[in-house]
Formats: sequence, C-alpha cells, structure tokens
Amino acid sequence: MSVRKAISASVTATASVAAILAINTPAQAAETTVFCGPPAALAPGCFYSTGDYFTVQDMRVDGLRAVLLWETDYGRKGECHDANGANNPPTKCDYDFKEGHTVLFKTVLRNGANGADQGDSNPMIAWISGR
Repeated sequence: MSVRKAISASVTATASVAAILAINTPAQAAETTVFCGPPAALAPGCFYSTGDYFTVQDMRVDGLRAVLLWETDYGRKGECHDANGANNPPTKCDYDFKEGHTVLFKTVLRNGANGADQGDSNPMIAWISGR
C-alpha cells in the first residue's frame, strides 16, 4: 500500500498536526523548518526542509528496524532505514527534492529490509521549502 493511500483520509488533520509539530529554535527559525512525527512513536522520524533530509531512529530493543516511508506530491517515493540497532543516534537520509512541494511520511517497524510493516506511526505532511 502506498503512503499516499494510507494517509489520504487524514491529510487535513495531519496538516494541522504538522503545523503544530513543526519545531524550530529561535536561532534555527530563519534557517531550517523541521517536521517531526509524534514523540511517542516507536520509531520517531523527522523531515528537515533545509537540506531535504529525513532522520529516523529505532527506540525499541526488539530486533526490528525503523523505516521511514516517504512520498512527494509529484510522485517520487522512497524509504530511509535505521538498521544499526536500538537507542543509537538517528539515521540521516539525504535527498534533493523540488522546492515548493509537499512530502508525506510515516514510520514503521520491520523485520529486515523487506519484512511486513508493523507499528505504523501517524502520517505527517511537510512543506519542501528550502528553509
């Protein structure tokens, strides 16, 4: 199932949550907008609009990997895997997206690279702004 299908019913609510959860410190506000998933997620994930990169972190010692699934509004999609074990620093996945678009993302847990998705987080929508 595509990320877009999984979140189409909740885009409006998700956009509201994303606006609330977009975090910045005063020093970073002019430089980077960060969109993060719910802090209670088993695999927290974030999108950084400056640099066009994601982070995902495995927070549970269970033998599963944390995976962030993403899809842009212009049809590009992919995955970012944190397979270095639990409670380590987040994995960073760097991309180059078209500015002025949106990217939808969520995190899941998997047994291996191609295992079944488990523990889906709430989906997030982020603005690709370049700042």
